Amino acid sequence: MRQFLTLRFWIALLALGGLALAVTTFARSRDSKADTGDGDLGKASAERTIDLISWVYAVQPPPDFDIVDGRTTTDLALILDGTRTMLVKAGTAGELHCPRLTELAQCTVAADLLGDGVLWFSIVPGFPGAAVQLPAVTKLMDGGWVRLANGWVVRHASKVERSCPESSASLSDFISTYGTEATSTFSFGQQELVKVTCRQATGATPTTTTTTTTTSVPLAVIDPTATSIDPATVDTG
Repeated sequence: MRQFLTLRFWIALLALGGLALAVTTFARSRDSKADTGDGDLGKASAERTIDLISWVYAVQPPPDFDIVDGRTTTDLALILDGTRTMLVKAGTAGELHCPRLTELAQCTVAADLLGDGVLWFSIVPGFPGAAVQLPAVTKLMDGGWVRLANGWVVRHASKVERSCPESSASLSDFISTYGTEATSTFSFGQQELVKVTCRQATGATPTTTTTTTTTSVPLAVIDPTATSIDPATVDTG
């Protein structure tokens, strides 16, 4: 029994315990990233880091598709453009707020990704164009990110345009002054938040002007005049 009293034995035992604790902590952190969060586009919800926001050319839900307890019941294919299809696997946490889901080019998707895999998604109303309007910025975060009023955390451009009759010294000053009354603009092409706009008084003239540029989206295999589409071939393996 002498070996149980040696210092080497107790050091080895503590090391094994620390390794088990580290594995458990990592597993819990992975599970928490995939937890579901409910809420409308303009309402606060669980914080979500958004890696991609894109307008959707077509959504192809199977006949038995549904979201139950915040998770998809079947695979869901989102055709983003002529070269990209996002596959949301069954059991993925997500939200659906686009009432015209099955119509062409009526929705926008925001997704929290891990590589090519979708950890969480939200499908909201949105049309093809250069940008989409999002809720107000409520917090300026480190590393080039901002938190929106609906809980989304998105990247922001190095210089965010501030559009308002009254000037503000900085983005932080704009946030503290206008709060959730403002809106934000997210560029599909840049994949960044590029502009914030306050609620303007009737007849007020903004101190800044915006030149809108169009984003070129490849539609080589898609007929934009079509009213229906054939099922896409999606690799589900």
